[in-house]
Amino acid sequence: MKNRITERLGIKYPIIQGPMAWLTDAKLVAAVSNAGGLGILGPSAGQTTSTPSPEETMERMRAEIKKTRALTDKPFGVVILVDTDMRFTEPLLEMIIEEKVAVALVNGLSGMDYTDTFKKLKNAGIKIVFRPLDPTIENAKMAERLGADVYVATGFDEGGTLPGAQIGTLSMVPLIVDAVKDIPVMAAGGIGDIRGVRAAFALGAEGIF
Repeated sequence: MKNRITERLGIKYPIIQGPMAWLTDAKLVAAVSNAGGLGILGPSAGQTTSTPSPEETMERMRAEIKKTRALTDKPFGVVILVDTDMRFTEPLLEMIIEEKVAVALVNGLSGMDYTDTFKKLKNAGIKIVFRPLDPTIENAKMAERLGADVYVATGFDEGGTLPGAQIGTLSMVPLIVDAVKDIPVMAAGGIGDIRGVRAAFALGAEGIF
C-alpha cells in the first residue's frame, strides 16, 4: 500500500518496529526493513553490557549501523533520546548524521525544546519520526511546525515506558489526527492483530508502530 508514511520513509508498508532498547540488533532491524517495514535500532541495540561513556555508546551504535547496512539496502532508523541530560544525545546525533542514517526516531519528554535537534536532522536530509513519551495536541502541533515527517500517538495500553495520561490508543489517535493536517499519525499500543490495525486506520492513523 502507499500513503504519506510509506512515501516519506521510503518503505513498502506503513509499519515501524519498536526499538525495544536491548532487544534489537542488526539482524532484527534488517529483517524488518527487508520485509518492507522500517526497522529501528534501539538505544542498546546489539549490546550485552552498558557503558557510562557517551563516546563508547556512540561507537557501539556506529558498529551496529554498519552491521545493519551489510544485511539490508533498505531504509532503517536509529533512536535519538532527547532528555534533560544531552551528554549521550549530542554525540549520537552527530554520528548518525555522519553515517547518513535514513530515519531518526526522536523520543523525548514533554516540555523539551526539540528545535535544534530537528533542525540538524532536517539539514542533513534525515527523516524524523517523533514519538513523545506523553502525546498531546500541543506537542503534535509543535512537531508539525518543526517539520517532523511522522508523529507516533502512543496510548496507555502500550508496553515499555507508559505515557503519563491513562488514555488508550484508540482514544489518543483521533485526538491527535484531528489536531494536525500536514503530518501523518501512527498508532502505538495495544495493537496485536489485523482488527486493531483496521480500527487504528478507521480512526485516522496512517501507520502502526
